[in-house]
Amino acid sequence: MHGMLTDIGISVLAATALGFVFQLVRQPVILGYLVAGALIGPAMGFNLVSEAASIEVISEIGLILLLFIIGLELNPSKLLASGRQLIYAGIGQFIFCVLIGLGFFLLLGYELSRNNIDALYLALFCALSSTAIVVKLLYDKFELDTFPGRITLGILIFQDLWAILILALQPHFTNPQFLLVFIALGKSVALLAIGFLLSKYLLSWIFKKISQTPEMVVAMSMAWCALMAGIGSWIGLSMEMGALIAGVAISTFPYSMHVTAKVLPLRDFFLTLFFLSIGMKIPFPDAAILGMALIIVLFVIVSRFLTIYPLLTLAGSGRRTSFIASLNLAQISEFSLVVAALGVHYGHIDQRMMSLIIYAMAMTSVLSSYFIKGNHAAYLVFNRFLEKRGFPARTKENHDEEEKNVYPIVILGFHRGAREFIGRLETETPDLLKKLLVIDFNLENLKELSNKNIKGIFGDIGSMDTLEHAHITAAQIIFSTIPDMLLRGTSNKALVTSCRALAPSAYIVATADSADQIDVLRKSGADEVLLPYVLIGEKLTRFVEQTCLTAESCKL
Repeated sequence: MHGMLTDIGISVLAATALGFVFQLVRQPVILGYLVAGALIGPAMGFNLVSEAASIEVISEIGLILLLFIIGLELNPSKLLASGRQLIYAGIGQFIFCVLIGLGFFLLLGYELSRNNIDALYLALFCALSSTAIVVKLLYDKFELDTFPGRITLGILIFQDLWAILILALQPHFTNPQFLLVFIALGKSVALLAIGFLLSKYLLSWIFKKISQTPEMVVAMSMAWCALMAGIGSWIGLSMEMGALIAGVAISTFPYSMHVTAKVLPLRDFFLTLFFLSIGMKIPFPDAAILGMALIIVLFVIVSRFLTIYPLLTLAGSGRRTSFIASLNLAQISEFSLVVAALGVHYGHIDQRMMSLIIYAMAMTSVLSSYFIKGNHAAYLVFNRFLEKRGFPARTKENHDEEEKNVYPIVILGFHRGAREFIGRLETETPDLLKKLLVIDFNLENLKELSNKNIKGIFGDIGSMDTLEHAHITAAQIIFSTIPDMLLRGTSNKALVTSCRALAPSAYIVATADSADQIDVLRKSGADEVLLPYVLIGEKLTRFVEQTCLTAESCKL
């Protein structure tokens, strides 16, 4: 145990140091993690980590949490709304990538026979994209819930389904038994059914009992993730598949954003170890491996635009969505390393092929950081290039769904002041109600808002992660109407500071308990400060003055 803790400590220190250096020089932090892994690993580095397997165990937790958060973000209705675009790309991308890959690698001299199936393995490696990298980068950019982001995520989920088939068939690649495919599909359906039934009849009841305690909501969600991951492993599927289904089950509840915000730090920590574990596996290269790895990287990028772009375009997607989704998915999946390791174990490929895939994946991981960070800028260059050559964009882009997630008026907490404000809007300007977003952790309040057709989100207003994922960065006006004496775990000063950092141009209104707080709140970034008791005093003063001017009993 002590050796494992020492290895984790060394890994975290190395990742932090290299990540900081790469952040300073404005390079992808993921690259820093890979370099850190290589430096402390046994292959190229100083062999500081004696038990790399321990790090791999911890890093697998990162993948499980990642798939759980993907499920939380995965709104089935929104995915289904993508319609034929997602179905065409999700099914066709993998099939066409494998077919193109087989032809390409056969031309390069790799074999596809009963005794040598290197070409098949390379084609499979290049057909799958990295869920860990893509989701993390899109999440950091808040693009998972955009239309191109949902298409990207949908294709990744289809790839996860293809991955299940690969695992089922891989032991018999040289002598396939297709019955195993149907068994694997049956197990997947069974896991979905178990998750659906438990979440509908048991989990919903439990959440109703603990909804007033946000910490218990998070703890129960993590326990639910562990349970479904265990069931997935027990029936012969992956724990990651079970975690994905666990997340999807909770995504239908109002707590999903709150749970996501609380689980994110855990996910990021474990994913850091995941990238470190990849770096530890990087062997010392030679010219032949590096050259072939570069060819594979180029093929992966080109293959995405030969498959995803035309499939989405034919299905009716605009040029922007087709281009961005293709660029987002231009990397090799971490799952390819699993397939490669199993391939070595089954004797299908040699260790040199494994090294080749590690280098190719490391290269595409680094490039993806730049691709996804600059995907919109790259699209503008691509679009201008085509328009200058007489190919204007004809399909109207789908921005409607993205605009629905932006609310110009955000209310933090639904207390008496907010309730009165909304009541006034209902009678005087009801059209403004659809522009409101309320964040609160009281289910009864959220039900009341839902009955009024007002968007409400379950979450902790004191958590910056919750505010970020509620997209308050686009808000024009932010209200904090609850005085400090009624807030738990936060204050108006902390709320104003967080909101000003996330939404620099928003007009922020805070609430003070006393006049002494006004300057403090204004210095923190508040544009307006409400004093409820002062307002009551002013109202009573005006009432008394007006009454005494007309009533004989008030005259001296």
